[in-house]
Amino acid sequence: MQTFDSIAVGVPQPLASQASSLRVLYYIAYYQRMAGANRSLFELVTHLPPWVTPLVVLAGEGRAAQAYRDAGIEVEVLPPGKALNQFGKAMLSWSPWKRAQVAVTELLPYTLQCLALMRDWQPDLVHVNGGRGALMIGAAARLGGYPVVGHMRGQQPFSGIADTYFEWVTHRIVTVCDAIQTDLSPAARAKATTVYNGIRQVAATAPPSPWLKALKAEGKLIVGCFASVVPFKGHRHLLEAVAELNRRGWADQVVCVCVGDIEAEYQGHATWLMQRLQDLKIHNLTFTGWQSDPFPFYELADIEVLPSVSRETIDYGDRTITIEGNEGFPRTHLEAMYFGLPIVGTDIAGVREQVEHGVNGFVVPPGDPIALADALETLLKDKDLRSQLGQAGRDRVQRDFSTEAHVAAMVNLYQDLLPRR
Repeated sequence: MQTFDSIAVGVPQPLASQASSLRVLYYIAYYQRMAGANRSLFELVTHLPPWVTPLVVLAGEGRAAQAYRDAGIEVEVLPPGKALNQFGKAMLSWSPWKRAQVAVTELLPYTLQCLALMRDWQPDLVHVNGGRGALMIGAAARLGGYPVVGHMRGQQPFSGIADTYFEWVTHRIVTVCDAIQTDLSPAARAKATTVYNGIRQVAATAPPSPWLKALKAEGKLIVGCFASVVPFKGHRHLLEAVAELNRRGWADQVVCVCVGDIEAEYQGHATWLMQRLQDLKIHNLTFTGWQSDPFPFYELADIEVLPSVSRETIDYGDRTITIEGNEGFPRTHLEAMYFGLPIVGTDIAGVREQVEHGVNGFVVPPGDPIALADALETLLKDKDLRSQLGQAGRDRVQRDFSTEAHVAAMVNLYQDLLPRR
C-alpha cells in the first residue's frame, strides 16, 4: 500500500483499497462557532467517500453541531465539566493545583464517558481537531486502543506538559502547513505530515447586504477582513492602517468591512477596539459580527486583508496582556483566492505557503500598520494590479488547494494507520 508520506499534497491521488469501510470519530472541542478550523474540518467530513462513516463528537451544543446535523452527519454532543469548557486560553493560567483538581474531578470522569462512547460506536480511529481536542479525548482513545490523528491547525499556544501530551497521545500529526512543524519536537516531526486545507466550488446563498451594494454603487473600494474578533487576529493594526490611509486621503474612497464573531470571552477586547475606532476618528470601518454566509462579502470586496500576529503585548489601559497567536493556514486567504481577490497577509505561520509576494498578493511584517497601509494603498491605486494578482490567486487555489486532494490525502493517512490496531 502506498504510504501517506509519498503523496504529493495538492495533487489528487487514488484512494487506498476500498474493500472495507472506515469508521472515523471526529472530536471537536471548540464547538460554539464555525470559524476557519471548524469550517476546514467540515469541508473534509462532508466530502468523505461513501465508504467512510463519520461520527462527529462535540464538547457542547453550538453552531458546529447544527452545521453537521444540517449536512446529515451523525452528531453526538458530550459536554465535559464546567472548568474544561472554558475558553479564551483560560486553562493556560491555571496553577498546578488547579490542573490536578480538574484532572481528577472532570477530566477522569469525562475520559470514562468518551471511552464508553467509543466502545459503543466502535471507530477504526479517532481524529482530534486541535490540541484541546487531544487533551479532552486522547486518553480515552489510547485506553481503548484506537489510533489517534491529531490535526494541528495552527501554531501551538501552549508548551510544557500540554505540548508533550499532544505529541505523545497522537499516532500521526497532520499539520496544515510546513511552517508550524517547527513547534514540534524532532520525534513529533517524524510522525507529522502537512496536508493543505482544501476548498470546493462555493457561491453565496444569500443576496449581498443592501448597504454594501449601495457602497459599491457609490464607487467605494471594499477591503474585507474575515476573522473572529480575537486579539491575535490583529484588528488593532488594521484600525491603525485604515487611520493612516485616511490621513493619506482615502477616507471617502475606501470602506473596510470586518466580518467575524465577536466572542463572549473576548468581549472586552471588542469593546476596546470600538473605543479605538472613536479615538482614531475612523468612520469607514465596520464590524458586521457573525455571518452564516460570508461569501456575499467576498463577492463585493476588492481586496482581502488579514493582519494576524504571532506574539505581542496589548495595553488596554487598565491592564496589559501578552497574546500568543495560533494562526496556521488561514482559510480566509483560500476563500479570497477562490473569489479572485488580491491578498494582504502578515508573515506568520503558513501565509507564505499561500501567498507569493507580488504574485497573488503582498506579505508584510506582523504588527506593522504602516507596512499594512502601504500594501493596501498599492492595490487601491491600481485596478489592473488587483485583477492580475486576484486571477493568479484563483488559478493557484484551483490548482493546489482542492477539496479532492485534501480528502484523498486524509483517507490514505487513515488507512495507513489501521495496521497499527
